Amino acid sequence: MYSIKRLSEMINGEIYGESDITVKRIAPFESATNRELTFAADKKYLSKLDETRAKVIIIPNINKDILPKDKTYIIVNDSPRILMPKILDFFKPKIKDIKEMIEKDAKISNSAKIAPNTYIGHNVEIGENTIIYPNVTILEGVKIGKNCIIYPNVTIREFCEIGNDVILQPGCVIGSDGFGYVKVDNKNTKIDQIGRVIIEDRVEIGANSTIDRGAIGDTRIKEGTKLDNLVHIAHNVEIGKESIIIAQVGIAGSTEIGDNVTLAGQVGVVGHIKIGNNVVAAAKSAITGSIKDNSKISGYPAIDYAEDLKAKVAFKRLPELLKRVRVLEKLINK
Repeated sequence: MYSIKRLSEMINGEIYGESDITVKRIAPFESATNRELTFAADKKYLSKLDETRAKVIIIPNINKDILPKDKTYIIVNDSPRILMPKILDFFKPKIKDIKEMIEKDAKISNSAKIAPNTYIGHNVEIGENTIIYPNVTILEGVKIGKNCIIYPNVTIREFCEIGNDVILQPGCVIGSDGFGYVKVDNKNTKIDQIGRVIIEDRVEIGANSTIDRGAIGDTRIKEGTKLDNLVHIAHNVEIGKESIIIAQVGIAGSTEIGDNVTLAGQVGVVGHIKIGNNVVAAAKSAITGSIKDNSKISGYPAIDYAEDLKAKVAFKRLPELLKRVRVLEKLINK
């Protein structure tokens, strides 16, 4: 548990409400519980302070009279976003030192098979009949279920969770840091990524794909979803059940993707949007906004598939149409 009094002192904040309380962790605004802390940095969240269940909220210096009375606040003079490197460092779990190839406090099923030259960290849990090939690195606190196959050169970073019947193809990275930076004194300052990656049952991750851990909260790949090779999933993305993500797709942070979605090769998805259930995106589509359920889309930017085909047909006729316009202009001038 973390003392909000210590946190407040570290960021030069003022506590408005109860000061002698603790929180379990920091969490996103929408999903925080009454045991957690969150922050509201802009008007979008400051207008919804009564909607979060967070026990403590870090806010900028605003009129206290408008604050809901049933919560505790840490009021700061700097923007909460600028303070994020300090705040996340405060909540970052402390990692134990590496001592041996398989740490003594790891819990490994007797039926699991571990190949040579594999590092298994402190408090790792590995379930029945899971097979781990050579040169795999599994860091502290990772949980791996039953009947998984983890091929050579996979890296699973600290505190990530892998379900049952999961396949991780060679070279994939689970739980790398998300691409999180903020400008402090006009310098790019790294924000610690303290969330996890949660991979549910029957997921397969292709070779050399990367799934970033959440900055705050978790990145989640739900049951039955399959990722091809060379796919990048950014921090705090959520992908629904039974979806198909094909090679070289890139999904930016905090995007929510529904169930049974197909993203064909080289699709790009911007951050902070929602893609509905049963959506199909054709290859090289650029998804720049939220997409409704059951849509079929293509193009740059992505639009309805049929409309995109019509636009492409019209585009092919542009040289011919340009010639006609020039002829008409000459006739008009005469």
